Amino acid sequence: MMGRKILALLFGFLVLASAAPLSKAQSGTATSLNLVILVSDNEADHALAEKIAEYLNASVVVTPWGIYDPNVTSEIVARAPDLVLVIGGPNAVVDQYLSDLQDLGIPYVRRWGANRYETNLAVLQYLFENYSELMKNVKVVIVYGEDVTAIRRAENITGRTIIIYVDEDNFENQTQILNLLNTTAVVIINTPYSENITERVRERIREKLNANVTCENTTISAEDALLAIQIAENRTALAESLIANTSIPAAEKLLERAKDHLQEAKEAYNETKYGKAYGLAIAAKSLAEVVIKMGSEEMQVMMHKNETMKLKIQLEKLEDIIERLEELGFNVTEEKSLLEQVEQAYDNGNYELAKQLLAQLRDMIKTRYHSEKELIRVRWEEKEKHHREGREHKEENHHEEGHHEDHHNESGEENNS
Repeated sequence: MMGRKILALLFGFLVLASAAPLSKAQSGTATSLNLVILVSDNEADHALAEKIAEYLNASVVVTPWGIYDPNVTSEIVARAPDLVLVIGGPNAVVDQYLSDLQDLGIPYVRRWGANRYETNLAVLQYLFENYSELMKNVKVVIVYGEDVTAIRRAENITGRTIIIYVDEDNFENQTQILNLLNTTAVVIINTPYSENITERVRERIREKLNANVTCENTTISAEDALLAIQIAENRTALAESLIANTSIPAAEKLLERAKDHLQEAKEAYNETKYGKAYGLAIAAKSLAEVVIKMGSEEMQVMMHKNETMKLKIQLEKLEDIIERLEELGFNVTEEKSLLEQVEQAYDNGNYELAKQLLAQLRDMIKTRYHSEKELIRVRWEEKEKHHREGREHKEENHHEEGHHEDHHNESGEENNS
């Protein structure tokens, strides 16, 4: 009990959380609760979500960082969750998703902080509050929160694992959390990019904890540098598209700096200076994400002012949900008929009628969802099982083909000898 009180005090000034009214399902166990985790493709938040999902038996739905994608909402609906855990603030997972969940009557809780480090702690608090039994005897992996390679290594560590992110300004509270976890095994992942920070953390842990601290050292390979460049390219392209039709001078300057860093990263990569290329790519990505934040905020303002744009996005979202239900084998004739009426009204420029019909369609889908929620879930699980078995069968065939080819080559060598 004392540990819980200390934890609450520690997190109190860090955590910013918002939540819709929760159903009784939230008080259930990890095995009885159908939990969906909604997270952005931010590498830190995403890795954290995947590790949590492993031992909460949850499924993860990923949205582009800072961008609203109506298809993401339909993915959540197809899983028919009892609760959605949203990891990340509105800059990462935009508020429109929360509006979608409220409109459909799907309970959610959001955990986030001002940055990935505070979000990390906020999520740990949620786990302590709701799944304290599962927090016992976990392996703790510590990585620098901007080090993509280290984060990937952490995500691939097997077993029940908690990832804790650190940087120059965020390691004091993180090391205090280790005391509360009462962990006896800590893994620190070092790369040349982050070793100065992780070394300081290792010294602090050894001062304060009676734990077995293992350092896993890894280099920055050509593959790591190339992946960082690809991530930076994607972020930069997204940033450019978001501010293409806006006038944000500060964003334009940051975008140019991001492009310069990206070009320098590519040049360093071509010169086989992979560590340098990696660092420049991470810098480009960070700058591009600031631009994405600016552009996304501008887009949200534009959408709220532009009723036609808002209507179009809502229409696309409901169309995606109907398609998902149809893929799961549900008869959606009535929903599709009403959808056609909405589309016709929209195309004819009768936006007021389209808005009224859209509200009817949303209510129809909401009613259908809640009346057949269990069946939706069962059918989605069956579909996932079928896909999983198909992938496993394909992998087995690929493995057998490789084995036969090796055997054939060996036979040929014997015949030639």
